[in-house]
Amino acid sequence: MELNRTQLFSAFALALLLMSHSVEAIHPRPRICHSPSHLYHGPCNNRKCVEVCHHEHFTGGYCSRKVVVRDLMDENLIRRKRKPYCECTIRCDHSPPPPSEVPEPPPSQGPPPPNVMPAGKVSGGTNH
Repeated sequence: MELNRTQLFSAFALALLLMSHSVEAIHPRPRICHSPSHLYHGPCNNRKCVEVCHHEHFTGGYCSRKVVVRDLMDENLIRRKRKPYCECTIRCDHSPPPPSEVPEPPPSQGPPPPNVMPAGKVSGGTNH
């Protein structure tokens, strides 16, 4: 039994579709979570928004003008536009940002904790 061109094309298209679907399963797109910035003030500017979001330990940010719905159960469903505000973004998989994006803690200037012993000294035992 020979396959005609239509059957061959259909089989090829189905195989291609299955392969593309499996690639998506292997490398799924990361989900992006959004949160309004708590530190940004003033008129929204995308560049400044990104800088503030990085300071808040997010991976990115942008100016958003989402529509606010007052009450979902209300028959009149009042919608109003908001002023642009800074919306920060981060991957939802709860993985920490890459090391280059994590700020280093400032060096401590104080004395070491009182229970720390200098290297090479042992306490609690007697040498005979």
